[in-house]
Amino acid sequence: MSETLDRLGALIEVLGPPVKIDQRRGWATWWCPFHPDAEKAGGSKKPNFGVHLEEGYWKCLRCGASGGSLKSLSTKLGADWRPDPGTYTTQVVPDKDPTVPYLSEAMSAARSALMRSPAWDYLITKRSVQPNTSLVYGLGYGLPHPKVRKKTFHMAQESSLATDNGWWMWAEGIVYAEPPIAPVTIQVRHLRDKAPMKYQTWGRLLQPMGAWRCKPHTKMVVVVEGMIDMLIMAQALQHRGMEDVRVVYTAGATPSYTMLTWFTQHPEYDYLLVPDPDDAGYAWIEPVSQAILKGEGKYEVRFPPGDLDPDEAVLSGWWPAELA
Repeated sequence: MSETLDRLGALIEVLGPPVKIDQRRGWATWWCPFHPDAEKAGGSKKPNFGVHLEEGYWKCLRCGASGGSLKSLSTKLGADWRPDPGTYTTQVVPDKDPTVPYLSEAMSAARSALMRSPAWDYLITKRSVQPNTSLVYGLGYGLPHPKVRKKTFHMAQESSLATDNGWWMWAEGIVYAEPPIAPVTIQVRHLRDKAPMKYQTWGRLLQPMGAWRCKPHTKMVVVVEGMIDMLIMAQALQHRGMEDVRVVYTAGATPSYTMLTWFTQHPEYDYLLVPDPDDAGYAWIEPVSQAILKGEGKYEVRFPPGDLDPDEAVLSGWWPAELA
C-alpha cells in the first residue's frame, strides 16, 4: 500500500492531480499529456490516459502512447513538460466489499425475461449468438423495473445499479454475471439509444470474465477483450468439440490488477491472445502478456484478418491456427 501511495505522489508531481482514482481496479486517470485529450473531443468525454498504481505501466486508449514505468513516462514527456495544476476535484472510487453477490434474485428475473426481449433478437439475428450459448453463460435482459424484494432493491442501490426512483441502470441491455451463481461482477452490454456507455460494470473484476468455466482438464485459454467475442468464440469451440479449451474476456482494453494477477497465478494454461484490430487492442497485449510471463506461463498472439473484430472473423470462417 505504501508503495502505491508513493507512486501516486510521484505521478502527481509529474502529471498534476488525477481526474479519477479507482481503488477497486488500481488505476488513476488523467487527461492525456500526449494529445489534446483535455478538449474532450473523444466520444466518451472522459480521460483516456491511465496509470496502474501497483504495476506502474501507463497508456492512453486514444492516441496509443504507452510505457512500463514512471521513468519512461518522464522521459517521453521531456524536460520542458509542466503538469496541469488541476482545476477539478479528483473522484475517488473506494475499494469496498460489493453487494453484487446478493443480487441473484434480480439476475434470475433478468434471465427469465431474455427470450421475450429485444435483446434475444439482437443476440440471435444480429450477433449470431446461439440459444444454447446464451443459456450456458446465463445471459439475461436488463428489466428497467424488475419485480424483486425490497432488500434486493436496496442492495442494487448500494451497488449503484439502481436509482432512488426505482429505475435499474442495466435497463434494456444484455446482462452477464460472473460467475452465474453468487456473482462478484455484473456487466451489461447496453442496447438502448443514448446509453451512457457501451458496457457498464458493477462489482469487482477479480478474474477474467468467463474464467468460471475453466476446469481441471482445461489446457488452453483463449483471451479476448469483449463479451460478444467470448460468446462467439465459445460456441465455435463447442461446435469443434474442443472441451479442453476455454475462452475468457477482459471487459475492455484495460484489465484490472486483480484480473491480471489471475493470469500470473495460472501458468498451467497455454494462452492465446486475440486482440481487437485497433490501437487499444495492440496496447492490451502488453499488460496481459506480461502478467502471463510473470507467472512463467506461455502465450501466443493471433490477430484476426483484416480489420475484423474476433467475433466477426470467426463468423466469417476464420479460425486461429493454434486451435486447428
